Amino acid sequence: MPSDPKSPTSWRTPRVAFFWAIVVLVLALVAILALKPGAAGGAKAGGAEQSAVIQPRPFAATISVVGAVTPGDVVGVSAPFDGVVRSLGFTYGDPVAQGQVLAVLDTTEIDHRRNEAQAEFLKASQTASDMAGWATGPEVSQARRAEAQAAADLKDTERKTAETKGLLDRGLVARDEYEGVLQQGRSQRMGLAAARQDLASALKRGQGSNRRVTALELSNAQGRLAEVEAQRAGALVRAPAAGVMVHPPSDKGDAPGPGPHAGGPVTKGQLIGAVARPGGLAVTFQLSEADANRVRPGQRVHVTGAGFEGLDVQGVVASVAREASPQSASAAAGASFAAVARLDDLTAAQAAVIRIGMTANVVIDLYRNASALVAPAAAIQGSAPAAFVMVKDPRSGRSRRVAVAIGRVAPDGVEVLSGLKAGDVVVWSAQASAGKDDDE
Repeated sequence: MPSDPKSPTSWRTPRVAFFWAIVVLVLALVAILALKPGAAGGAKAGGAEQSAVIQPRPFAATISVVGAVTPGDVVGVSAPFDGVVRSLGFTYGDPVAQGQVLAVLDTTEIDHRRNEAQAEFLKASQTASDMAGWATGPEVSQARRAEAQAAADLKDTERKTAETKGLLDRGLVARDEYEGVLQQGRSQRMGLAAARQDLASALKRGQGSNRRVTALELSNAQGRLAEVEAQRAGALVRAPAAGVMVHPPSDKGDAPGPGPHAGGPVTKGQLIGAVARPGGLAVTFQLSEADANRVRPGQRVHVTGAGFEGLDVQGVVASVAREASPQSASAAAGASFAAVARLDDLTAAQAAVIRIGMTANVVIDLYRNASALVAPAAAIQGSAPAAFVMVKDPRSGRSRRVAVAIGRVAPDGVEVLSGLKAGDVVVWSAQASAGKDDDE
């Protein structure tokens, strides 16, 4: 008997079938997605555990900067006196030999000052000679003659007084005549005392402080003459050592000064240039505020450069400025500090290749440990002083938390000062490591 299309059974059957078809389709899609390789691999990677065995190994923390080659061991060449340059016998950057004439200075002014110094010296010498023979000199001799004459006159007067007194007692002369002789004797005694005082004063002028002053004046005049003579002898300015002639440093910064030129004036002590000794090279570079206190004199450096022809030379940090460089005072990136590293014992061949002014790549050893315990950076969890790692027990296979004290950090790992020992196996989650890198 055919079914009625209007009955409940007839119209519900297709809809139920359609419903179950949809359910089966959804389940199939879920199964397909669950079995995709990417999804399965991602779930596995998210929970992967990584490990590393801790063993002693060399560890170094370094920083890299760029600098320039500069003369390290230099001897300054300065003008010996104020004058004018007649001629120059060098070119900056060229090698010079010891004793080579570098400059010839005009001597007109120094000759005038030498004549004045000679005249002053001659006067002082004459005065010193007079002081040395002062006791027999004209002034003392004149005082001695005056004293001797006064003594002789007094002696004659005393004899005449005695004779007059005898005549007075015999009544042969008047008393007024005798009184006159007595008065003459008193005057001559006063004259003799004055003559003796003048002699003593004359002798005193040749002793003590006066003699010392004369000696000092002679010494000063002699020193000034010797100084001028030495300056005059330096009119031919010679190289004090063999090396390369470089520009004198500028008073306003690290840039070299222009140097003198023929016909131009120079002042006493002004640097004409500097002779850089062969092999005595250095590298100057700038340090940021963050690195200025990490770099210290005595730390080793490795220096390379595009113009070094493959050379890797060693050196040591010589100095780090305590004051920021003037040109960095207004820089938006912060202050920078000048530092110098001296290159060690360069051979003649190396010195010939490395030229002053070349760009140098400097790697500074901040810290080096030949046998350090180093853990991967991903294994360190937390931060100092509460840093820790997970260490796997080799027997049970379980991981336990171990507090560690960390030291220096380098691109290849973190130095562990305490908490771990050689042979320990540290573990960490790759997912946790990725999350740490994303946060960083």
